[in-house]
Amino acid sequence: MAPLILDRTINANPERVFSVISDLGQARAWMPTIETIDGVSPGPFGAGSSWRENRRAGKRMFESTIRITTFDPAKTLALNVTGKGMTGQMRFTLAPSAGGTRVHYEAEMKGRGLMSLMSGTINWMMADTDRDLLDRLAAQVERR
Repeated sequence: MAPLILDRTINANPERVFSVISDLGQARAWMPTIETIDGVSPGPFGAGSSWRENRRAGKRMFESTIRITTFDPAKTLALNVTGKGMTGQMRFTLAPSAGGTRVHYEAEMKGRGLMSLMSGTINWMMADTDRDLLDRLAAQVERR
């Protein structure tokens, strides 16, 4: 299955949008499938920082370790996701545009081992859950 790709213009500058996507304290407000975030690595928050997330997907809970691979304020936030039987990549790319910030989002998950047979289903579930991700992000950004 192809990665989930979303694009949207948000009525705020790139610095403001980046401040929301990089703030774990706001994550659950616009990503409601996140149940818990814990185990945030010590030190400055940026490339190399990591944490654990528990997310709800249907009736199941998935625990993943998230690690920031690219942290370029007001431009790019890229994440590596590692969970039981799966890995994935997520990337937010921001660019100034008329009326605010153009946000481009790409995400793809891949099963490992026997779970590789479920990669299509995993990505379908993610796409079904997150098709409105950037609308929820825009609402959070514009709320402040």
